[in-house]
Amino acid sequence: MGRSPVARIRAARARPLGINRGLVAAVTILCATVLGACEPGPPPPEPIARQYASAWQKSDYQAMWDLLTDDAKAQVTPAGFVERLPRIAEEMTLRSLEAKPGVATHPALPNGSPDPRKASVPLDLIFHTERVGDVARPTALQLVMVGEKDKAVWRIAWTPEAILPHLTTGRLVRMTRLPTSRGRIIARDGTELATFIEAGVVGVITGQIRSEAGLLSSLSAALAMTPDQIKAKYTQSWVKPDLFVPIKTVPATQLDALRARLAVIEGVQVQATRVRSYPSGLAAQTLGYLAEASEAEAKAKTARGVEAGDLIGKKDTGLEATLDDELGGSYGFRLGIVESDERPVETLAETAPVPGRDVVLSLDPKLQRAAENALGDQKGAIVAEDPWSGEILAIASRPTFDLNALVSGDAAAIARYTSDPKRPFFNRATFGQYPTGSSFKPITSAAALRNGVYKWGDRIDCPQRWTGYGEQWAQVNHEPVALGLMDLRTALARSCNTFFYELGKRLNDRDPNLLPNTAKSFGLGKATDIDFVLEAEGIVPSPEWKQQYFSRPADQVWNPGDATNLAIGQGYLLATPLQMANYAATLANDGIVWKPRLVIELRDRDGTSVKTYPKTQAGSALSIPTDLSLIRDGMHAVTTDLDGTVSSVFRTYSTSTAGKSGTAESPAAGKVDAWFIGFASFEAPSIAIAAVLDEYTERPGVFGSVDSAIAVKAVLTAKFATP
Repeated sequence: MGRSPVARIRAARARPLGINRGLVAAVTILCATVLGACEPGPPPPEPIARQYASAWQKSDYQAMWDLLTDDAKAQVTPAGFVERLPRIAEEMTLRSLEAKPGVATHPALPNGSPDPRKASVPLDLIFHTERVGDVARPTALQLVMVGEKDKAVWRIAWTPEAILPHLTTGRLVRMTRLPTSRGRIIARDGTELATFIEAGVVGVITGQIRSEAGLLSSLSAALAMTPDQIKAKYTQSWVKPDLFVPIKTVPATQLDALRARLAVIEGVQVQATRVRSYPSGLAAQTLGYLAEASEAEAKAKTARGVEAGDLIGKKDTGLEATLDDELGGSYGFRLGIVESDERPVETLAETAPVPGRDVVLSLDPKLQRAAENALGDQKGAIVAEDPWSGEILAIASRPTFDLNALVSGDAAAIARYTSDPKRPFFNRATFGQYPTGSSFKPITSAAALRNGVYKWGDRIDCPQRWTGYGEQWAQVNHEPVALGLMDLRTALARSCNTFFYELGKRLNDRDPNLLPNTAKSFGLGKATDIDFVLEAEGIVPSPEWKQQYFSRPADQVWNPGDATNLAIGQGYLLATPLQMANYAATLANDGIVWKPRLVIELRDRDGTSVKTYPKTQAGSALSIPTDLSLIRDGMHAVTTDLDGTVSSVFRTYSTSTAGKSGTAESPAAGKVDAWFIGFASFEAPSIAIAAVLDEYTERPGVFGSVDSAIAVKAVLTAKFATP
């Protein structure tokens, strides 16, 4: 009999369900897959590589250090990483760095599958350096995973090869400076005024010093330096234990006798070099000298590779300084990897040194030597110029100094000269500023002729005492008696002061600026702008100048005495010998004011011309050729008329001359500044010249300007080779 519905239901509840085992297995696998995908997997290595690269580009070495494995940190130590990387950057002269990580690869496990816990990330590096430009090098970061599951992170298994591929442990990055050579200074005829000779640099490597006391004692005796002087050199801030620090440069002729003594001093080395030499010894102040660069000076010349202690032309030391960049050239540099004993491993980049250029001067050595010999031990200066080009033929200043005594940059020798009360470093030719005395009178003549206050042939009285502006401004002539009426030619020849006081009054009464402006037009009262030569500007007093120069109202007044003093080259008027030679050239050439030229060419070492300095007209004198011809005739009378102030010097001279003497009051008691300016020949001038004897003691009965003319005659004799 059949069961009831209820019974059937109960039976169904009690009976086990029929489950499909295949379906269960499939579901199980699916669930495992889904659940596995939901769990966090290991992080990729690239973000850590990018983090490291970013920190390196910012020079954040601590952040880089934090990304290293513990094993790497133990092997490298903080000093080997956080401190070393900045040193490498400094050695490379690194300005900035580009670091670009690539896509990671994983090394294979023994079964051939990728190792998920190790990775290599390529890193393309570009080092932007100051010395050798851009250095591109590919390297790689080796990363390992540390920690498990959700704590797993990538860290860098760092070695020095992560900086550069061949920078294995123990090797060094080294920037080596490649020597350059300084250019020569050459005279117009090819004579070497500054060149080089073989020598040796005695230096110290501080990391090799065993006994500092022993080194200082032995080296002091060998080099004639004090221990403090030596120590001051190798304790400068830039010195590193493995760097060669120059102590003193010794000429080869002296070095041989020192080699045995130096060889036994631990920490001392000798490196071959070439040192500056000045074979002729001429034009010392104009050429200048070399001295050791300070850290600040080296920093200013870092583009050329100059380092502290290098010999450079120092500020205010002549052409060696003003042309230091041209003469000095640029050092080359080689960036490389070396072994600990400095054996080279790899050259990463290199820039070749650029030798300095030769500088060609307009100087005529024959005239230069004659000028220096003519001055002898007397303080003073002589400048000679080509009146048709402005080329400086001679530029002498006394007292002078021995350039060759300073070739090693000897600070003690420099100090001795600096403290010398005779001031041998002072270039009197360009910086000496003196009242010109009567050598100014051709300018007064030009102003009077141009402005119509004197016409050629007019005769003006030459009294012993002049009172044209009243007794308050009375002036006297240098001769004790009245000379009567005379024309301009005679007044120039005899240098009658009272004649020129009258001209000064006439000019001043018409316009106080007429004479000052004429003087300025001849190049006085302003720099000549000669290239590469430092110079003083001089003073031409004027109403405007007094307003600017003085602060007290009473001193600012332009009074009659200012005008008459200026007319004879006294008062506040000051000029340099360079300005006066240029003024003499202007008188000789019918009014052309040249920009004087001393440097005429720069050449490469093979003789190829790099740059020339052509003649340049700076202005024109406020005069006309006719007037200047009349003035030149008066200057000719100075040297040839029996009454001419220096006719005793030139009257029988075989070359015709023209000039103007001048004796001015000197600040030194009982002394004068004795001038002579002129040109030769009178008919066809080829040389203009100015000489001043500074603080000169006149011979009894002889004006100092006569002795100045004698000095000029010696130079003219060298020029024309005739007595």
